[in-house]
Amino acid sequence: MRKLAKDLAIQPKNLWDELNEKARGEIEPLAGRYMEFLSRAKTERAVLRAVVENLAARGLVDLADPEAKAPKGGWLAHHGKMIGVYAPGRKSPAGGFNLIVAHGDSPRLDLKPKCVYEESAPGFGMLRTNLYGGLKKFQWLARPLALWGFCALADGRTVDIVFGEDPGDPVLTVPDLLPHLDRKVQRDKKISEAVVADKMNLLAASVPLGSPEDKDRLKLAVLKILHDRWGLVEEDLISSELEIVPAGPARAVGLDASLIGGYGQDDRLPVFAALEALKEASEPERPSLFIVYDREEIGSYGSTGATGNFVEHLAARAFEAAGLDSRWSRVRAALMKTCALSADVEAAIDPDYKEVHEELNSAHMGRGPCLVRYTGGAGKYGASEAGAEYMARLRAAFNRAGVLWQSSIIGKQEEGGGGTVALHLAAYGLNIVDCGPPVLAMHSPFEVSSKADLYMTVRAYAAFWNLL
Repeated sequence: MRKLAKDLAIQPKNLWDELNEKARGEIEPLAGRYMEFLSRAKTERAVLRAVVENLAARGLVDLADPEAKAPKGGWLAHHGKMIGVYAPGRKSPAGGFNLIVAHGDSPRLDLKPKCVYEESAPGFGMLRTNLYGGLKKFQWLARPLALWGFCALADGRTVDIVFGEDPGDPVLTVPDLLPHLDRKVQRDKKISEAVVADKMNLLAASVPLGSPEDKDRLKLAVLKILHDRWGLVEEDLISSELEIVPAGPARAVGLDASLIGGYGQDDRLPVFAALEALKEASEPERPSLFIVYDREEIGSYGSTGATGNFVEHLAARAFEAAGLDSRWSRVRAALMKTCALSADVEAAIDPDYKEVHEELNSAHMGRGPCLVRYTGGAGKYGASEAGAEYMARLRAAFNRAGVLWQSSIIGKQEEGGGGTVALHLAAYGLNIVDCGPPVLAMHSPFEVSSKADLYMTVRAYAAFWNLL
């Protein structure tokens, strides 16, 4: 019976039981680099900057320059919030690519275009917010928040803002109602209705300007701070991207420090892992493409989302860098031959809410990255289901490389569901499947991942870059 079980059945393995001393010694430095990346890349623009710094340090070049020589490959940025990477292989791009796609945006609060106002009776200058992505509103109340901004001024200048991250900085916060008075307006309501989005506004100032006879003293106090610190006037806020994110760095979690906690691990853990893997995948047979999209959390629409045609543009530029004819028919044929991973995190089984998971098919923390054949919900709606042949190729590649992985789907069928960018890339006729590590408390201000899963995800992506 033991032999039959070993030969025929899936044997779930805890990574910590399987990793040798060499691997264990590599985990902590890798986790340290990841936590530093996670702490300084809290917006899609910051992710792009971090990716460019990483690539430039390794000798890759900006492919936007038509004269650029790219023996090691290069990158192509788009609107400052999306980036594609090309790395050559031994074979021609005409035979297709190995493509990994991820996304750099995460759920957050945005400031509205006209966001500064005052509540004079309570005595506060305030900032109005707008929800971005699928978040639980109550998780963003009564916690330290930071402002990350990119402001485009009418005279052509731009201003970058990071406020609330330095240990000496003040922070922002959305106040919550005290439990003594919340019975009618919060406590007795459904959780989705207890917090009203338009009441999720930030405390920005409480020291008024001027004298009691003056008007708008607190609003002007906020505007004066914005002007004194960053040279902004109220109209500049209309052409700004002002994002509110949890303040503070990523941290190790647990008495044994085996976990990682921080904001934005969906989807910056796969972004980081793919960069690390690309560095390790020396001289692959097939050329590689890596795209970090924006706007995945709100449907992938817009000029920087996966519903656009950026992958065509990047592939064409790869053709040109290799000295090939980049007419659309040739690029389209190469995309049809492409193998792809949608590098996105998976919902780990929550130890306190196991009833919403289907334990046999859900993701377990500490068992490695997940191959997710289909996502979606309510009967696989919104899914691009990978074919059996492609799943077999990936299984074989991971097993050859010694990657410990697991198969998973997202929860029980009638509990909800979710999707990724995979279906938008599948429209090109290429093979694609979701592959990423399990994460607890997904879409919260403090998501949790495993250091061992991070390590094995890098191994998995490196094996994919070397897929024949």
